[in-house]
Amino acid sequence: MLQDITTGNAKKDGQEFRFWFVGQIEDWCKANNIPLDSGRFGLRNTSGIEIKWGIYRKDEARKAWAPRSDKTAMSILIRGDFTFEFREADDNAKCREVRLTNQGDYVIWGEDVEHTWKMEEDSEILTIRWTLKE
Repeated sequence: MLQDITTGNAKKDGQEFRFWFVGQIEDWCKANNIPLDSGRFGLRNTSGIEIKWGIYRKDEARKAWAPRSDKTAMSILIRGDFTFEFREADDNAKCREVRLTNQGDYVIWGEDVEHTWKMEEDSEILTIRWTLKE
């Protein structure tokens, strides 16, 4: 059906939710005191996947470790130079650095991994999170 088409701009649509523009929008609205407008959010409101269009500036860094989650995640470099650091949640001594430098470079990490990041130059990155169903 034609009403089942949602269009928009990832940069603009993600502004309300820290660059996340597809995902659990109903929950994000509740958490941020934003009225849920089903017409405006359309098919972007889903529990099956979360998508973020991240825009970062040179020397920007995540100072705290992002905790493990119940989802698998993948980040794809659109442009820039983006360095991730990963560590095992149960053994913080085990770390691995991954640097994305070429358009299309990506990294995928699982549920038991914590991460942080830093920008070597202005960067844009697409991040997707999903729950694996076995």
